[in-house]
Amino acid sequence: MRYRFAELGSVRRWAAVLLALLAAVACESRPENLPAVSAPTASVIPATVTVAPPVPTGENVALLGIGRGSTRDELGKLAVDMDLARLAIDGDPDSIWNSQQFAPQWFSVKFDDLYLVNRIQLVITQAPAGPSTHEVWLGDASGVRTLYRRFRNVYTEDGQTIDLSIDPPRKVDEVFVLTLHSPSWVAWREVKVFGSLPGDAVGEEAMPLVELVPVASGLGMPVQVTHAGDGSGRLFVVEQEGRIRIFRNDGMPGQVDPILPEQSEVEEGGSPTETANGSDAPFLDISDRVTCCGEAGLLHVAFPPSYAAEQHFYVSYANVDSNVVISRFRTTTDPDRADPDSEEVLLTIDRPQGGHFGGPLAFGPQDGYLYISSGDGGHPTAHAEVSQDPSTLLGKILRIDVESGVKPYGIPPDNPFISADGYRDEIWALGLRNSWGLVFDRLTNDLFVLDVGQAEHEEINIQPASSGGGENYGWFIMEGNRCYRFSSIPCSAEGITTPVAEYDHSLGCAVVGGVVYRGTISRLQGLLIFADFCSGRIWGLRRSDADSQQEWKSLLLIKGTVPVSGIGEDEDGNAYVLGYGDGVVYMIEEK
Repeated sequence: MRYRFAELGSVRRWAAVLLALLAAVACESRPENLPAVSAPTASVIPATVTVAPPVPTGENVALLGIGRGSTRDELGKLAVDMDLARLAIDGDPDSIWNSQQFAPQWFSVKFDDLYLVNRIQLVITQAPAGPSTHEVWLGDASGVRTLYRRFRNVYTEDGQTIDLSIDPPRKVDEVFVLTLHSPSWVAWREVKVFGSLPGDAVGEEAMPLVELVPVASGLGMPVQVTHAGDGSGRLFVVEQEGRIRIFRNDGMPGQVDPILPEQSEVEEGGSPTETANGSDAPFLDISDRVTCCGEAGLLHVAFPPSYAAEQHFYVSYANVDSNVVISRFRTTTDPDRADPDSEEVLLTIDRPQGGHFGGPLAFGPQDGYLYISSGDGGHPTAHAEVSQDPSTLLGKILRIDVESGVKPYGIPPDNPFISADGYRDEIWALGLRNSWGLVFDRLTNDLFVLDVGQAEHEEINIQPASSGGGENYGWFIMEGNRCYRFSSIPCSAEGITTPVAEYDHSLGCAVVGGVVYRGTISRLQGLLIFADFCSGRIWGLRRSDADSQQEWKSLLLIKGTVPVSGIGEDEDGNAYVLGYGDGVVYMIEEK
């Protein structure tokens, strides 16, 4: 059975908004010369190098692949070398591919088919000898490249082999090697990939059999679904135009009721029953002070851990001046209605342009502080450097104390830049473009940061629960795991935390999400579920060892049919997907 909310706009209206949003996320311009800003160094997991590698099994299938590498053209612009790159996969260690550039640089072996790969060997060419740092990424049928292993500050010299066992073997259609630091130009004598065409699913995990089941409809441009953590079973849906609506989940899959008068059912194509006071009033309506739409609007809601007792909550929205506002609101004596006149503005983030608002909010499960993701403001030239500018709140993750009674908010004493000259005290991490997802894992307390890319790549970063903050996620120096090709800031990986997963714009335009699944479907346990706004594809991401930041793997869960604007969860950890264009809330269920 499906239920409907009141229809709040025509198909023509949301279609126009959708086109505007697609145009906004796809924009691309080349910036002018801008200054670089230094950033703190984040740690990575060390690995080892084998001088005398073991004998691998299978054939060197790199000989069957297509080599590509980063280089620069005659004008000094970043380019892709598809000609000389073959020298690193020709089986001859005396023929060398050389990027003729210092790190960071990349080399890729792309296959026309999936190969079951059990070992990778990288034959070094380097002068002088010294420490270098490399990452090995794997691509597969999901379309998402994931970090498999990071070799940090290992001593390397000419002729040496970095040997990497893939255990269990993986079905792979690309091996991508990213060199972050090297004492010489980045070059390879040989990149060897050992494996065979898979005859079956050996070494592979089958795709979970899941589907999207509609549970509510009639919403107007929904952008977030979440719960209050108060044991009520309610789900809250944020509508971009400035409203928050409620429906209940009674714990039975597929049985979700909108909060409507007497909870009467609304049949497909029917009208919602009116509430006792004669309206189908939302939980909160602040559309009178929200600028919509495109990327603007009511962006996010977050409920503090003390919500059941305190009955207040927090929202982020774009105001009439297109600045981002963080405010506190209170509920009324009716727990299903909030008072729009109770607003307390805590923070206003001034912005130079009309795009890249960011806006996700989340309370840290360990510390109870409010985390805020702010966009870089959307200006592709004059303000593109703001994500690396420590004096502004744009393009950052902020961490503030909103529950201690300090007005308008307090600064946590362990924020990483409190004693740093030139840094805003609120900054927890920097180097973001336009994050549409801050996702805490309720079991591990790790934080996933999903950042929308500019020209080519969408990325997913992780901040482990043990982090003390201070990470720099690289924008506008790097996009995904590569140098941003339109940046005039010199590309350096020094101090940058690279992502753990990324995909290119052949699969979509903007990464959204998500939740770390902790619901009733056993095969989804621990997966970070995320999606692409444009294509509607839905993926799952996990690592083989929960204590490691390596050996990540992606699964394509659902091939998209509608634009997906958000993924959230209920109190039991079940996952819900928002259809932006059709205004439907879907539940992820096992087939």
